[in-house]
Amino acid sequence: MDPTPPETVFKFTAEGVDLEFAGTEAFVERQVTRFRSFLQGAVGIEATDPDPAEASTTEAPAAAPAANFPKFIEGRPPREGRGAIQDRILLAIYFMNVVRKQREVSSDDIVYCFRQASWERPKNLHNALGILKRKVGHLQEGSRRGLYQLSPVGLQYMDGRYHSGA
Repeated sequence: MDPTPPETVFKFTAEGVDLEFAGTEAFVERQVTRFRSFLQGAVGIEATDPDPAEASTTEAPAAAPAANFPKFIEGRPPREGRGAIQDRILLAIYFMNVVRKQREVSSDDIVYCFRQASWERPKNLHNALGILKRKVGHLQEGSRRGLYQLSPVGLQYMDGRYHSGA
């Protein structure tokens, strides 16, 4: 008997957009969850916050009211002017790491948060991420290239800046 688990495939096509995820069931579930609001919008369903029954069992109860990024930033206005882009990037990563319990964040996750907040996308996101990681020390590299998470210093900075754990 072949010990390799069967491949799970998810295909979606709507108005010129074709999505296909293939891999383990867990991988496909993560991708569908990640693209949930897009998929709901594509089929005409108003995007909603995740069902609490589907939420991770490790998610803190305090995170429930801030299940989407625009609600999360309502009480956490980012800086304006110098440092605004870095502050917004840190807010996006903080939201994904702390509220959504997503251990590692990609540049796509950050751009998604920027879109949700109607913020202009950073002109050179990778450069800003590099500065936050190497020079400022608020980020650390994830398990592979292009994935990030807040460093302990970055987490402490964000907790102190916004007086809240989530």
